[in-house]
Amino acid sequence: ANNAYETTIHFIIIRMRALTWTGSFLVCLVACCWSDAFLLRSVATRRTKATYNSVALSSSTDDSNNDISIDSSLDASNRLPTSVEDQVRQAAVSLQRASADGYHRHSIRLLLPLIGATDLDDWPGGARQMMEAAYPLVQDILRTCATSRENKELAFNQVLLDASDGVYAILTQAAEATDDKCTILLPTADTVKSQIRESLEQQVGEQRDLILVNPQWKRRSDFSSSNGGLGFLFGGGNSNEKESDTQYIENTYSPTFSLTNLIVEGENIRVLRTYPGPWRVFLRKQDIDSNVVDWVLLGHKDFLPQKPASWEQEAANQRDGGILFNHGLPSYQEIMLMLTESPNYVPKNPA
Repeated sequence: ANNAYETTIHFIIIRMRALTWTGSFLVCLVACCWSDAFLLRSVATRRTKATYNSVALSSSTDDSNNDISIDSSLDASNRLPTSVEDQVRQAAVSLQRASADGYHRHSIRLLLPLIGATDLDDWPGGARQMMEAAYPLVQDILRTCATSRENKELAFNQVLLDASDGVYAILTQAAEATDDKCTILLPTADTVKSQIRESLEQQVGEQRDLILVNPQWKRRSDFSSSNGGLGFLFGGGNSNEKESDTQYIENTYSPTFSLTNLIVEGENIRVLRTYPGPWRVFLRKQDIDSNVVDWVLLGHKDFLPQKPASWEQEAANQRDGGILFNHGLPSYQEIMLMLTESPNYVPKNPA
C-alpha cells in the first residue's frame, strides 16, 4: 500500500512539473509574439505594398478605402492655434495632408502645456517631465488622424528606446496595417543611429508614417563625434559616419507641423508652420481696456523643402556649433526686422 501511495505521489509531481514547464513555454511564446507584433505587421505590409499602391493609383471611381478624408472644419491654416485642442487639430490635419501627398517622414514641434513649473524653471523635471506633457497630446493627434479616416480602432503600444534619457516610441496599430504609425517622443541624437535608422526605419517601411516629436537637437554639435557631430572639423573620427546621421535627419525629415514661442524685443512671438504652407510669425496683442488677447500676423517666410548648396558655408549657419538645416525657419534677426517694420510699432524699451 505504501509503495502504491509513493508511486502515485511521484506521478503527480512529474505531471505538475510538466504542466509548469508547458505554461512557462507558452508565456515566453506569447511574449515573443507580442514584442514582434509591429515587425510582423511591417513585413505583411511590405508584401502587400504593390497591391495597395496599384489600388490607390487606379482609375476606378470606388477608391474610398484609400482616400484620406480631411474634415474641412479642422482647417485652421490661416490662424494661430490658441488652445491645446486647436494645436492638436492643426497638427493632425498637417500630418494627414502630408501623408496624402506621399510624405511619410515627419518632424513636428508642439508647444507643451506646463506641468510642475517653478519660478526658476518651466521644466524642473527635464525631458521626463516634458514626456509626461507630450504623451497625451500625441495620443490625441493620432486619434484625430484615425477618426478622420473613419478608422476608429486604434491600439497604442509604448516602447522604451533609451532608458538614460527616457525616450519612448508610441506604436499605433489601426484596423489596416497600412495605417499604422510610429511616433518617437523627444528623440535625442544618440537614438538616431542605434534606434531610428537601424531598427524603426525598416520596421515602419516607406509607406507608413514615422514621426519625430520635439526632437532634442538643433545643431550639428548636438550629435556626438560618432553620430554626426563636428569632430571632423578638428581632424577626429570617421567623417563619413558623422555626416550620415546629420544628413539623414536633414534630408529625410521636414517640419510638417511646428509651433514655437520666443521673446523678441520684449514682445511675445509665435512661429507657426502647417503643411503645406510657409512659416508665419504672429505677435501677441492685448487690448488695455477690454484685456482681450489677440495674435496678429506679423509676417511670413517661404518654406525651404531642400537644403541649399550654400547652407553650411553661410557664416550665420556656422556659429553656435553649426546650425542644422531648418527649412527656412525665421531667425531672431528676421523676426526683429518684421517687428520693427510693422505698422504702428512702438518699442517697449526705447533707447
